[in-house]
Amino acid sequence: MIIERYFKSLWDFIFPEFCCACGTTLVEGECCICIACDLDLPRTYFQEHSENPVMRKFLGRAALEKAGAWLHFNKEGRVQSLMHQFKYKNRPDLAFYLGRRAAEEWVDSGFFKTLDFIVAVPLHPRRLRQRGYNQAACIAKGMSAALGIPVRSDLLERSLFQKSQTKEHRFERWQNVSQNFRLQSKISLQSCHILLVDDVITTGATLEACAQVLLKEPELRISVFCLAHA
Repeated sequence: MIIERYFKSLWDFIFPEFCCACGTTLVEGECCICIACDLDLPRTYFQEHSENPVMRKFLGRAALEKAGAWLHFNKEGRVQSLMHQFKYKNRPDLAFYLGRRAAEEWVDSGFFKTLDFIVAVPLHPRRLRQRGYNQAACIAKGMSAALGIPVRSDLLERSLFQKSQTKEHRFERWQNVSQNFRLQSKISLQSCHILLVDDVITTGATLEACAQVLLKEPELRISVFCLAHA
């Protein structure tokens, strides 16, 4: 044990890890981001309010049990920097860590109560090959590690490839994604409660499209969770 700690300390000295938010060197016990940055993340506390802004996005669009997001997303802010790193800088470990942290913080709120499965919004296979991983799936796996709720990757598939929609308006996004997803599993989901997970919610068009496909299953219940709300 002493020898292992010695070699770990030596490794950390030679190859130090840095905070993904502020760039300072991480110390023992810290992972991906330092404690100071973790405490400074802009929490929404939406788990304490059933009629929060994320839930209101889906009123009249999809019948959800619950919906929420862990953090506020502000352009040029710390959350945007973190999300840029796990989407474009090959940091799936960061997405996993943030998903786990979010679940740990919300677990006592009852938000995840009665869930049967966690389902990440899927990437098109072409996008998955380009990036190497699905950041939403990494978030979902981190949440699963904290909650003990299994992740199902065999339920939804994305059938059409699209370019980034970050500059498009709500109706254009809805038009683009409304026919993008399909159910691929033949296993009955009757009476199940599924948590749909994505990285950030803006208009909600992508999550709405996923929910509409899943809600074709009889008596299926769906909740939505995103890492950040823009």
